[in-house]
Amino acid sequence: MVTALVFGTVILWGNSHCFVSPAEAIDPYQRVSGTGQTATGSSGFFSGVQRIGDSLFSGPSYQVAAVPPQLNAPATIPSPVVGSPVIQGGPVYNSIGGFDPLFPGLRSQIDTRLYFRGEYLLWDATGMGTPALVTTSPNGTGQSVAAVLGQPSTSTLFGASDLNDGSASGFLFGGGLWITPQQTAAIEGEYFQLSEENDRYRGSSGGDVILGRPYFDLSSGQEAAELISFPGAFGGDISVDSSSELRSFLLNARIALCNHGMHCVQCGERDHTDWIIGYRNIRLRDSLQINENYNSIGTAPSLALSRSDSFRTTNEFQGLQLGFIHRILLNRAWLESSMRVALGNNEQTLQISGNTTRTQSGVTDTFDGGLYALRSNSGTHKRDEFAMIPELGLRFGYRLTDRLHASIGYSVLYLPNVARASEQIDRDLNSGLIPEETNPLIGPLRPQVLWVHSDYLAHGVHFGGELHF
Repeated sequence: MVTALVFGTVILWGNSHCFVSPAEAIDPYQRVSGTGQTATGSSGFFSGVQRIGDSLFSGPSYQVAAVPPQLNAPATIPSPVVGSPVIQGGPVYNSIGGFDPLFPGLRSQIDTRLYFRGEYLLWDATGMGTPALVTTSPNGTGQSVAAVLGQPSTSTLFGASDLNDGSASGFLFGGGLWITPQQTAAIEGEYFQLSEENDRYRGSSGGDVILGRPYFDLSSGQEAAELISFPGAFGGDISVDSSSELRSFLLNARIALCNHGMHCVQCGERDHTDWIIGYRNIRLRDSLQINENYNSIGTAPSLALSRSDSFRTTNEFQGLQLGFIHRILLNRAWLESSMRVALGNNEQTLQISGNTTRTQSGVTDTFDGGLYALRSNSGTHKRDEFAMIPELGLRFGYRLTDRLHASIGYSVLYLPNVARASEQIDRDLNSGLIPEETNPLIGPLRPQVLWVHSDYLAHGVHFGGELHF
């Protein structure tokens, strides 16, 4: 079972519980000259270019500016871990000031308000249920019952289990900008993706091993199997490939919750809670591809047959996201919990296709339809489903420096009523529809589109860092 989940967060040092009177952001890092004095110079475009070059390549020195103590400000503790000017606001941060002639006050506008987040994901996700796709029987089994489910000697080589379940790695990128210097409102975005999960099977026999594809024949009312390999009659191969992929992105506003009304002043609390509201997009894609080839052995006229079946599903959710984030400040560390719920439409797309190529006595014919994908269920099918997608998260962070934070967390994401590719296989077939189709056709038009739904859970750990400007 595989599960995935993520959540966007923002670093908020100080007291976001309250709306406070406007205050100018203080830059704790000032560029200084070689003698230790604050650097000054001529203004103008060329001066700005020179300052950018000095910051990026010349490596000017930096010192921590004297900053008056602020209420609820986290304690300033010299970091034994990272002391590089690049991390502490050196060339990268101060070079932004070189754009002042072109964009006056750019650095002061984003100081302590711009942040980025990157994380590595190691999650577990729910697999998709699959019927038995490839079966076998011991040599000596009669051809009429070989590889047929329900027979005592038949065993399953592939299928009858969940595909694409287990661990999957991924990545997350996020960031945002506080609109107000007091960090009471922000706009932030987030994108995450899990790596594609795959399950595969390859089987081949020259006729010495029995291989078959099982189904239920509605014409006879009994289990049956299409033989790919049987001693003295057929020899061939079969391949099965499946894949699953999850990705998500969001864009939301973040607003500080004030427990003391709209006109409160700094209340001295070190914890804060923020409401979030915005847009969420989640996409889950699955596919299942089955290909078989077999040739007759020692019979005339010769027969070569190739079949393929393809099932693909896409669940594309778009909707409104609501939630909150609560953070507890613990000196250099912090603990953050979040809950988000997305409400909206899940557009489900199901694509089914099949193909058969038959070569007999040197003549080749091509037909639409395979074995599980026939004219009765082939095509592109769509439907819309209302969905409510909850997400829970917990993160622990540590301030390596005032601008660099390391974090580790755990998240859970739940997608209800999704359509998975392999679960859309209808094994109840009218064998008269299998190419070349019987004419006239007798019996029901099966297989059909089932629209089977199941739940998808993605959960796991994530660890990475945040950089604040």
